[in-house]
Amino acid sequence: MNTMNELKILGTEKIGNFKFTGIEGGFGENKKAMLVRDIAVIHNLETRTVNQTINRNIKRFKTGIDILDLKQITHSDVFSEYGFTKAQWGNANNIYLLSERGYAKLLKILEDDKAWEIYDELVDNYFNMRYVIQKQDSYMITDPVQRAKRWIEEQEENQVKLAMAKQETKDVQDNTPISSKDYQVLSRKIGQKLDRYLSQHQIYNKNQVALLRWDLNNAILKAAGVPARTLIKQKHFTAIAEALVNWEPSESTLEKMKAY
Repeated sequence: MNTMNELKILGTEKIGNFKFTGIEGGFGENKKAMLVRDIAVIHNLETRTVNQTINRNIKRFKTGIDILDLKQITHSDVFSEYGFTKAQWGNANNIYLLSERGYAKLLKILEDDKAWEIYDELVDNYFNMRYVIQKQDSYMITDPVQRAKRWIEEQEENQVKLAMAKQETKDVQDNTPISSKDYQVLSRKIGQKLDRYLSQHQIYNKNQVALLRWDLNNAILKAAGVPARTLIKQKHFTAIAEALVNWEPSESTLEKMKAY
């Protein structure tokens, strides 16, 4: 196992009412990680269910950045260090470990508001927490002014890390393709907008309807900046909503309609 993937078991962590196995490394020096087994317990889910969710979306998770499978990178005789029995370790197809980034991707897939509240607490108090052993030099400073200065520096560093983590989470969320459910909702909204226009203007000619449908769909794609609806992402919804509200057929479309 190379240095990048060296894992350290920190012991049992407790954040609020949550207890889990603290793990460091795997995704970079001093980077915190969490077992999917613990994530499942925290979110009141079955480990099997979470593993199935990950496996169905495995292409979204980058190995070594978002996710690691301990069964693939560690020896089977270390099962007890991670809180597993020999049977649990042996019977499991995967023992997944997620980085903060991987955890954020999982929650996006789960689409659970409560899950995001739990995630915020873990980000604030686990993923970005620095251990006392890493700050012993600060506590050894006897000069009150210098000690206060060091404390301020550490707080500023933590704020920067937290801001970066939240921005990364937002980037992941914004650039995630819309789900099939969102796609259906969007299609329904577009259809409703077109139906209202047809009703208001008493348009029944199928060729004119086809032209208007094309015009509206083109306006949506233009607002999102993509060539097809299947490429629409979460970050495009605000622009699409505004385009739906303001849509009126283009002059060229209205001119073409006169031919029918």
